[in-house]
Amino acid sequence: MTQIRTTLAVVIFALLAVHVAPVGAAEDPRTARKEARDRRAQLAEELDGLAASESELLDAIAVLSEQVDAQSGEVNAARQAVASAERDVAEAERAMAETGASIDGLTDAVVERAVETFIRPTGDGLDEMVQSRDIAEASRKRALLDQVTANDEDVIDQLNAAREDFDRSRAEAAEATAKADERRVQTEDRLAELEATRFEQARLVADLDTRQAEVSKEIEAQEANEAELTRIIAEAEARAAAARAPAPRAGSNVGRAGEATADRTVGGGGCIWPTQGRVTSEFGNRWGRLHAGIDIGAPTGTPIYAAQAGTVIFSGVQSGYGNVVILSHGNGLNTLYGHQSRLAASNGQAVSQGDNIGFVGNTGRSTGPHLHFETRYGGSPRNPRGCLP
Repeated sequence: MTQIRTTLAVVIFALLAVHVAPVGAAEDPRTARKEARDRRAQLAEELDGLAASESELLDAIAVLSEQVDAQSGEVNAARQAVASAERDVAEAERAMAETGASIDGLTDAVVERAVETFIRPTGDGLDEMVQSRDIAEASRKRALLDQVTANDEDVIDQLNAAREDFDRSRAEAAEATAKADERRVQTEDRLAELEATRFEQARLVADLDTRQAEVSKEIEAQEANEAELTRIIAEAEARAAAARAPAPRAGSNVGRAGEATADRTVGGGGCIWPTQGRVTSEFGNRWGRLHAGIDIGAPTGTPIYAAQAGTVIFSGVQSGYGNVVILSHGNGLNTLYGHQSRLAASNGQAVSQGDNIGFVGNTGRSTGPHLHFETRYGGSPRNPRGCLP
């Protein structure tokens, strides 16, 4: 049991803290922080919500909530980057269009000038006026041809420069388009991760809600049996007061050889752990009701052992606890072992500490295979942690 609890502590620590090696000079602290956050979220997503303890579920949900917030910020930043890249594309395309229009105008002017020079080397202005549709058109043609004629070399240089600008704008547009596409892919990837994280968060929240409902029903059923339980304990104490119970018989339970055994370390209160497993629900108030013991999750059929030497004062069925064994240990101490799949102790039997008294199950009102373990002093429930190692 000690080994199991130690292993569980390591797992929980990994989930909540995720050790991060010291950040070297060449490592980006933001990258290291993101990797640590992603690892914690991955562990949270891998958590089996139905088998986890309440505290683990709450911690995992908190981790995933933090991850959702972080991923939402990354998605928004990626969307802004896409919008910026698309603006760059639009600006490059606009510049390319303007340069293309300039190239077309200059090219037309140069071509028309060359044709005009070839046909009419002397340049007959009157013929041009006659051939034009109106005086305004002729004036524009004359002005453009005059510009070309006045400085042919400058126009050619402008044309070449415009073509270079066009090529540069086209390259910039292609680069901006590629960047926008890359940003879009990154955004889609982060969106997919965000949706997956939200799904896992919702799954764990649903598991927690399920656990809350089931534990509440279990507590209600146990409360309904409280009067019967009080009667059983009171009668046992009365009998003990009238006549001392027989001394426990060492090894009174047969067939223990070869069985897996629980941690036999004796706690300050004189108890050993009654079974192998992990605590999935602690003693205390649960959603407005007292959970009178601790739940130790374990597979059906896992052996249950007497936490202390004592006498069986009840072995049978109670609706809330299912198959249950109650031991009296003297000095007002009683222990209860509920939800057993099969009982291995009978009424009146004296047992030694560590004797097999039953097997883990899911009988009665139960949230799944586990042992519900209670310690009661004078009939009143107390936290079993005070008795256990």
